[in-house]
Amino acid sequence: MSFTPIQDRIEYGGALIGEEEKAAINRVIDSQGGRRWTLGPESEAFENELAKTAGVDHAVVTNSGSSALLLAIAALQLPKGSKIIIPAVNFPTAFNAIIQNGHVPVLIDADGESLNLSLTQVKKAIEQIPDIQAVIAVDIAGNPVDLEALRDIVGEGRSIILDNCDGFGTLLNGEMIDQYADVSCVSFHAAHIITTGEGGAILTNDVSVAEVAHKLREWGRASGTDAIYEYPGFPDDYKERYVYEEIGYNLKPLELQCAMGRVQLRKLAAFRATRAINFDIMSRIFADNGNFQTVKTVPGAEPCWFSFPFLCRGIKRMELSQLFEQNNIETRTIFSGNVLKHPAYRDTDFIQVGHLHNANDIMENGMFLSVHPSLTSAMFTFIREVVESV
Repeated sequence: MSFTPIQDRIEYGGALIGEEEKAAINRVIDSQGGRRWTLGPESEAFENELAKTAGVDHAVVTNSGSSALLLAIAALQLPKGSKIIIPAVNFPTAFNAIIQNGHVPVLIDADGESLNLSLTQVKKAIEQIPDIQAVIAVDIAGNPVDLEALRDIVGEGRSIILDNCDGFGTLLNGEMIDQYADVSCVSFHAAHIITTGEGGAILTNDVSVAEVAHKLREWGRASGTDAIYEYPGFPDDYKERYVYEEIGYNLKPLELQCAMGRVQLRKLAAFRATRAINFDIMSRIFADNGNFQTVKTVPGAEPCWFSFPFLCRGIKRMELSQLFEQNNIETRTIFSGNVLKHPAYRDTDFIQVGHLHNANDIMENGMFLSVHPSLTSAMFTFIREVVESV
């Protein structure tokens, strides 16, 4: 693919699909005379393949990563008003899911080097608030949280919820990182590692979490089968598909999305490898430049990088962003920055432990660029020229 600097845009993300995905979608559309679009054999197969790939026992597909987070917290069935630790730097739907489930967010600062939650602050929060029930670990831009160290801090009595929406495919000690959490949530948004356009999934070894999540995802009903449900006061012919055991939602993806996801899943290893190569190229471009601070990752990790995150140090972010955009290089800030500064949360009940200096720094100075598999050597050459002009 030819590239003309400035004329052609270097985008931070986007779906990368081919004829195989289109064929899978069309196969579902054409099946059963085009009448069945809701969940069926493709979703069941996708869930099985996702679980096998992630090295967990269960997967529950959803219509988004945000929905996966909402359902994951609900499926843990924590007592109402439970306190859940979350870093102030997050994608807001993780923060929202705590509130929407009737729980209390406990905000801690980010680590200034990894941009993920500070393990020191997690420990401090638990010391100050012993009845904390869970921790949401957010893998910023695919950079993995040290979940082994986090488990040592929180113990076995508290749940670790991994927001791995950015980094599906990340390895820790050679294993998919989702295995280190009680519940992991991933996203298949068009910009993410693999895509179903929109979509997500819950990954877990906990059968009760998976069962409740399946029910909550589908209106709260007992199942989608015609099995007879025996319950006091029910007619003898009442089927499970019309019996509601939970107060649920409708957060299902389409069957055609699951068919597409199965194709994308087979490309995961190749996407991870290409993103790693592209991240290394970007690291060399930004190396030894005092205007930027790049992130550190934990030993034993092989991130599936969503993007190339960094902090502006010798230049204002607005000036740098304008420079990149003038050269048609797409940029993004790092999600919420300090989530508490956003207007949606001005009346939210929360607990803050310690300062949020790093979160504020990330909000003011953090940004990221693309490591998308579609980037070419000509694009990297141009990015280097722009960076070296700073």
